[in-house]
Amino acid sequence: MDAVPHSLLFLLGPDRLDSLPVTSQHLLCESFPVPPPGRSHPQLKRLCRDLLTKEWKATSPDPARCPYKSLLKPHPFMGLNKFDTGRLHQARSGKSYLCAHPAWGDDRPTTCPRCNEAPETLEYAVLTCPAREPTTARHLQGVPDLGPDAPVWSSASLLAALARFMRSTLTAFPQAGFHAPCQPSA
Repeated sequence: MDAVPHSLLFLLGPDRLDSLPVTSQHLLCESFPVPPPGRSHPQLKRLCRDLLTKEWKATSPDPARCPYKSLLKPHPFMGLNKFDTGRLHQARSGKSYLCAHPAWGDDRPTTCPRCNEAPETLEYAVLTCPAREPTTARHLQGVPDLGPDAPVWSSASLLAALARFMRSTLTAFPQAGFHAPCQPSA
């Protein structure tokens, strides 16, 4: 992080450098080259973003188990209320109250407690579960999948509909709020 601002110091010119505290040279990284003079602001902005993205991906890669990749801008569902945003983040990451999500250990069944037919993943709970089918048809007509590239993740109206569906069916809510909670296996 120190190297990127230092690579842009030339923009101030030599007469203004003394007004800024400069980090010790040993903290500067050679992998961040000083851009040549004459670059436009958008070019420098793009260069900084590319360098930071490269560094970010190298030091903090996306978890292999999560199909949804990190973005440099907020996810579109961040425009929902705080509660719905949290539920969606948890469900997408595989760390929610859905029975098939491993967040709560291995001592409980993964089968959907509403239909007992398949593991309760986000996609199953929202799109496939026969017990939730009437509510799915009412709220989510035309949503074929919830994969990383599905249109639902970029459409404000579909995201709002998904949030309403999850609230009305208590999908990805703590199981105490549902009449048939996940029980530990015997």
